[in-house]
Amino acid sequence: MERPTGVTILALLAFASGALHFLGAFLAFASGSMLSAQAMSGYFMPKAAPFANAVGDLGFQIGLVGMIAAGITLLAAGGLWVLAKWAFWLTAVMLIVNLVLDVVHWLDGYASVLTLLGAILAVVALIYLFRPQVRNAFAGYPIDAPIR
Repeated sequence: MERPTGVTILALLAFASGALHFLGAFLAFASGSMLSAQAMSGYFMPKAAPFANAVGDLGFQIGLVGMIAAGITLLAAGGLWVLAKWAFWLTAVMLIVNLVLDVVHWLDGYASVLTLLGAILAVVALIYLFRPQVRNAFAGYPIDAPIR
């Protein structure tokens, strides 16, 4: 079975997205740790130190969630690359979650060009993934297997 071109594009986009999530999460970890360390060492005024420490802890938590998101995205990208059955469903769930989060942002009044673009791309990718030819590519045959 040969990998469809669209699945290759989705896998490459997922690799890029995972790498950017990883970078963002690392920066959140680093800035949160630095802010907490400065708050504990007396760098800030005594009344501001607890606030700075709380913001630093929040940066750590954001980094932790970002690392989990990056790991899941990179896992999905690798699975898409080898046409694993589980990668199809993991990618579909991730796209649906992305779409739901974009709609929630709209309902909260935070609509932007990026949320609109993200929602459109998620819908297009979902429609593409559920096409019969693409769905059959994830039937469990190795990429090099001859088709009978």
